[in-house]
Amino acid sequence: MNSTVKDNQMTEQNEQEFEDFIRVCHNLFKAMTRDRGYYAQMRSQLSLSQLNLLDALADEGILSVSQIAHRAGVAIPTATRMLKILENKNIVIRKKNEADARSWLMELTEYGLHLVKEQRNGLREIQFKHFSTLTPEQRTNFVTVLQQMSDTLVAWSDLDKDNQNT
Repeated sequence: MNSTVKDNQMTEQNEQEFEDFIRVCHNLFKAMTRDRGYYAQMRSQLSLSQLNLLDALADEGILSVSQIAHRAGVAIPTATRMLKILENKNIVIRKKNEADARSWLMELTEYGLHLVKEQRNGLREIQFKHFSTLTPEQRTNFVTVLQQMSDTLVAWSDLDKDNQNT
């Protein structure tokens, strides 16, 4: 048994709380993914995976295919295929990479930026509806807990990357 698990033996109550935590996290992830996917289709006729690529470009600007793939959490060949489709739809454009002639850089077109903004506005409307049902105390607690979870996931992701590089 892992030493961390040994050191932190769970009581039955803790085990039940942990199972509830897992269930709620899973349900939240499913609901958020479903909502993003639904609005990607309804507002922009894009798949959730395509939108994830576009989000990386909207947030970061001009990126290489490998940078986009990394930020979107997909394999480089997958990103390459999706970006070709998006390029054919005039959503992204390909530019020569002056620093590395072997690679290309991708950028959102005005139309692509419009699609991302439409998607984000749709999600914002839904998120506001959820937000408005919470009390001020619940809002504060919700943001605090989600930020802690986000920070933990980022730290675990960075730790995992460090372990893969050793």
